[in-house]
Amino acid sequence: DDNIKPLDASTYDTDKAKMTHYLRYYEQWFESLWDQPIALLELGIHKGGSMLLWRDYFPKGTIVGLDFNQVKLEDPTGRVHLYQGGQQDTALLDRIAAETAPKGFDIIIDDAAHMGELARISFWHLFDHHLKPGGLYIIEDWGTGYWETWPDGTCYKPAPDTACRPKRRRGLSRLW
Repeated sequence: DDNIKPLDASTYDTDKAKMTHYLRYYEQWFESLWDQPIALLELGIHKGGSMLLWRDYFPKGTIVGLDFNQVKLEDPTGRVHLYQGGQQDTALLDRIAAETAPKGFDIIIDDAAHMGELARISFWHLFDHHLKPGGLYIIEDWGTGYWETWPDGTCYKPAPDTACRPKRRRGLSRLW
């Protein structure tokens, strides 16, 4: 479709401008949604630049952001809704959904704490209760789980080669 806008974050104050590999996938995944009245929730919005990016990319969309820190943005369209709090606060997530997307979110992007336990809580709650059937749930920056300096990170250590070989048991070759 010639009317589809490219997803260009270069003029927005967001880390997505530097992480262009995300945008290539987002363009592909969001292509059929860009002109639909979607509801998008992003967890972790830093300064809010991605809220303006999504607002401009989805001209009929409701754009919702949650961040641990207070974020203020000018949005004359009234389509951007900002909340302050933790991604693991399920009562807050329920309130946000009730106020902005009572029928569910079409897209949820977790770009928040990048800590496994917090992402697990928000994922299961939002996936089970507030993501529309067929909706997209994206977790960004999952690699932090392998950074030893990250709060819940653990350095990746590959298993010895023998761990991947089938064990022999009673003459049969099986993976145990």
